[in-house]
Amino acid sequence: MARPSHVRDAVRAAIAVSSRHDWSIDDLTAELGSRGVAADFSSVFRALSFLEGEGTVSRVELGDGKARFEPTHGHHEHVRCDSCGAVAAVPGCLLEGTRPRVEAETGFSITGHNLLFTGLCAGCARKRR
Repeated sequence: MARPSHVRDAVRAAIAVSSRHDWSIDDLTAELGSRGVAADFSSVFRALSFLEGEGTVSRVELGDGKARFEPTHGHHEHVRCDSCGAVAAVPGCLLEGTRPRVEAETGFSITGHNLLFTGLCAGCARKRR
């Protein structure tokens, strides 16, 4: 059994009440600080590693080289703004139906996938007009 951790509890709470899909360790460290929770990068990293291991949070790859996290819930894809970096969820799985074809054509047994759409969010698109 893991020792109690106020940082882990605070990270769990911050992620649970948010609709964000792109929490970085730096973002969470700052969020905890704004809530009066003293936490450094290493403590938040360890908390996220623990929560990922128990299935509470999932690591999300958004193509920027940073580890990002979100609450674990139904599978979905993501879209990221090329200009401001905003991230949104694309509901549902757009690729599940292609699994048998990919397996047949590659010989792989598919265990998962990540799909990231990129483009401009509505606000950035308006600025470019």
